[in-house]
Amino acid sequence: MDFAFYRLVAAQGGVFSTAQALDHCGDTEVRRLVRSGRWRRSRWRGVLVDGELPDSPALTVRAAALAVGGDLVACHSTAASVRGFDVLGNPTLHFLGPAALVNRRLPGIQVHPSSLGTDDAVLVDGVWCTPAARTACDVVRLTPPIDGLATLDAALRSGTCTKDQLTAAAQAQGGLRQVVRLRGLVPYADPRVDSPMESRMRWRFLDARLPPPDLQVAVPVGGRSRYLDVGWEREQVGAEFDGQEAHMTPEQLRDDRRRHNWLTEHGWTLLHFTGYDVYRAHREMVAVTARALGLPPGSWRS
Repeated sequence: MDFAFYRLVAAQGGVFSTAQALDHCGDTEVRRLVRSGRWRRSRWRGVLVDGELPDSPALTVRAAALAVGGDLVACHSTAASVRGFDVLGNPTLHFLGPAALVNRRLPGIQVHPSSLGTDDAVLVDGVWCTPAARTACDVVRLTPPIDGLATLDAALRSGTCTKDQLTAAAQAQGGLRQVVRLRGLVPYADPRVDSPMESRMRWRFLDARLPPPDLQVAVPVGGRSRYLDVGWEREQVGAEFDGQEAHMTPEQLRDDRRRHNWLTEHGWTLLHFTGYDVYRAHREMVAVTARALGLPPGSWRS
């Protein structure tokens, strides 16, 4: 195998087509290298991967891009995954092309024509992607509302874009579907939110028209401080999202309960919610929170 081929593979980020390999060696050699593990097959027919490279979102996307054509740009949750702020876990990969694009859909790959074009694409880990702020806005517009704030928070938390860039990207998408909902969410996006489920809980409160909660609330007493991820400082009410991973050891559970007791001892009301509350019992979750805040009936949307 000549070095020109390996330089080509390196330039393509470790992915290459079977046709490219056959330009440099015979079919028998290709099969031998695949059997030996030196090369491995990707999810798409005719695209191979350097066997020494570990699987990663970017590597998968590079292989998909080679399958559908290098002139396309990763977008939506695919671009978010490459940049490290995907909250959807969508197994379908999404690519963007010009408005007059001929459909090149393959199994597990969806290709979209774009009225905004792809001239603003940037190279990220060997993958041409829509800019981070535009990516986040696209995801928010085209996914269920409950995932919108989680996506915006995650984009800011990743450090790949700023609040001003999100605002500008939302303005640039005027006339597109669900852009009003997008623009309504951007002012609430915040990088301090720790997890997507915490963002989704916060969205339920905002959607119900509760007062916007404070973030990273410090409770100082006698030279000590405890912190709440989400709360209403004036009313001394905190809301905690409890995921399955939150209390994995007896020590973590012990520390969590001590923290809870300390906060309640100092006048705070702590509410605990789970994924079931956020997704299936959100009306009850909002009602409990509204009562803790002392809001009169009918002042929030159930």
